[in-house]
Amino acid sequence: MREIKFRIWDELTKKMTYVNHYTPNTRPKYIWMQYTGLKDKNGKEIYEGDIFDCIYKEDGCKHRLLVIWDEDDARFKLKNFGECDQPNVTQTFSDMQRHEVIGNIYENPELLTSKTNKAKEKQNG
Repeated sequence: MREIKFRIWDELTKKMTYVNHYTPNTRPKYIWMQYTGLKDKNGKEIYEGDIFDCIYKEDGCKHRLLVIWDEDDARFKLKNFGECDQPNVTQTFSDMQRHEVIGNIYENPELLTSKTNKAKEKQNG
């Protein structure tokens, strides 16, 4: 059975807190993220909103990914922000050979924008 854990991003204090239970928001600026039940290659827990690099089996290309919750499929997925072929394809965790969490969307948003901007710069010459 998968552990149910959460972390909370407090937009007012700009701090992340890890908790074992969900409680109703007491502050209006809390963003709740759930633990996926998976760990990266270093044993770090993977949460919704995490950003990581991986290499897909299919193309052997390095991708920068964001963990998202897909409401329609009711599961965690990965949104690709990498420089390879299809920059906005949503993938699943089973498609990866290896992965490593490098940050999250709240504490390290530049990890997504810097990759996306580099890809655009290459296209524009």
